[in-house]
Amino acid sequence: MVLINLTGIQPTGYTVLVDEIAPKEGENVAVPLTRLLEEDEAFFATAGSIGVIVDTETSFDVLASVVEKIAFAVIDFPGFADGRGFSLAVRLRKDFSFKGEIRATGPVIPDQALFLLRAGFDTVETVEERKSAFEAALERFPAYYQTDFGGQTSVAHARHSAEGQRKAS
Repeated sequence: MVLINLTGIQPTGYTVLVDEIAPKEGENVAVPLTRLLEEDEAFFATAGSIGVIVDTETSFDVLASVVEKIAFAVIDFPGFADGRGFSLAVRLRKDFSFKGEIRATGPVIPDQALFLLRAGFDTVETVEERKSAFEAALERFPAYYQTDFGGQTSVAHARHSAEGQRKAS
């Protein structure tokens, strides 16, 4: 697997904790949501950066209970046609003002690279064979007709704004 950086941030290196394995002192860990919901304060005091691993079926309301405790989120897509992970990322960014890294894993495809970026993802794990296709896809379109999670001005808004300025002069 290779990690593609969509935003230029410093990606979080982490260990995935399975079963009942405890984190080492200061270790960056990623934990499935079900386990994270059960952990006590000692877990949070021991670990370094803590991330949550969620699938696309995760209820946004459940994420609300842990968002203040996590430094990053890993959204695992079961298939490239499942768009619910995009919605989770947008909601984390817009509803919770989440500033941590959001990483996509699973069978996402290069054609989704700009959608991942515009939904709020920072990084994506993919197979090595798709790395160059992802990088090329990120350069494909410099402007958009829709706004994104951060409120980037769309082509349509820019055009209407420019027309309004010409009419006012």
